[in-house]
Amino acid sequence: MKVGCRKQIVGILAVLTLCLGLSSREAKACGSCTDCATWQMQVQQQMQLHENWMITEWWEMYVKPAMQKYTDVVRNSLTAEALMIGAFLDGESELNALRTVQELNANTMKSYHVSDAICKFGTLSRSLASSESNARANQMVLSERSQNRQLGHDNMASEEGSANDRIARYKQFVSTFCDPQDYGNAMKSVCPTAPSDKTRNLDINYTRLIDAKRTLDLDMTSNTAKASPSSDEEAVIALANNLYAHDVLERIPVDSLEAKEQTDNRSSYLDQRAIVAKRSVAENSYNAIVGMKSKGSANSGTYMLKVLEKLGIASADATKYLGAKPSYDAQMEVLTKKLYQDPSFYVNLMDTPANVERQYAALQAFGLMQRRDIYESILRSEMLLSTVLEMEISEYQDEVQNRQNQ
Repeated sequence: MKVGCRKQIVGILAVLTLCLGLSSREAKACGSCTDCATWQMQVQQQMQLHENWMITEWWEMYVKPAMQKYTDVVRNSLTAEALMIGAFLDGESELNALRTVQELNANTMKSYHVSDAICKFGTLSRSLASSESNARANQMVLSERSQNRQLGHDNMASEEGSANDRIARYKQFVSTFCDPQDYGNAMKSVCPTAPSDKTRNLDINYTRLIDAKRTLDLDMTSNTAKASPSSDEEAVIALANNLYAHDVLERIPVDSLEAKEQTDNRSSYLDQRAIVAKRSVAENSYNAIVGMKSKGSANSGTYMLKVLEKLGIASADATKYLGAKPSYDAQMEVLTKKLYQDPSFYVNLMDTPANVERQYAALQAFGLMQRRDIYESILRSEMLLSTVLEMEISEYQDEVQNRQNQ
């Protein structure tokens, strides 16, 4: 404390002691010239001076600035602490947001980044539907051709009867399918000019013509007129003629079908059509197999050849195996069998779970298509069994009808 402050306080205390602690008699003893009012006024002046000093000097110059500085320090300290806590909270929120965004990005990359393996399924199956449509169309055309041949339609060799049909087939055999070495070289006199090795006996060799091939050079759906049929088309039709309806029905004259004739041939004509229907059921399986092996669309042929080449098959051999335009049967062979003989397929399974699920869905689709083909094959078998059963009970049926007519 400064000296001025100390003197003022001592003076005030002395005046208070003199004025308040002494009686009027004692005050007079201090001096006759000084009365109590004077002392009181002096005290008031000293108190006023002290008050002014406390307000103007002690408070304004010392205490107030010190408290302001103290308040600023405390406020700054508390504010800095709050700012630090807020900065930690902001940093935590920002880091959590960044982590969430990164997790979403990672999940997006994992779930929506399609791999090359799943694209392979889409590329290899792009022409499967078109090839299946071609297969069904060829099946229907072959079935209709067989019926036209048996019924003697126009532009058929059987138009003039079974004899002309046999003559035409024999000429085709001699020029195309005859093998001079058959029957101990006895066929040399029948076919002195030997056909090519590719076509020999194809009219009777189902295994070499159809079963051993994945794609037949056969297309009955084209509207463009052909100068000549392909070797596969000619062989397929010749084999069908030998297997089904090798002896076509004799033509019934139109006049004999009229009611005025004494001999009613209408029942015989209906029996002939029933025979054609039974033969059509039997031949339908053959036509279905040929249709599935007929050439299809070429959209995915190049990629399927690459699948075989990755298995170690030469390019020329792969083309020979699948054909330039792989059939529905050839494409299903690749999609359901050959594709999984490549070790890289199992390596590609080391992928994201979403892509593995996509591949599994594609495999299920191919399996469903394969089961559909099996189901249709079973239906054809049931049709054949029902036809055989009808033929077995037809004799008993005729016997019952004869007894009823007697």
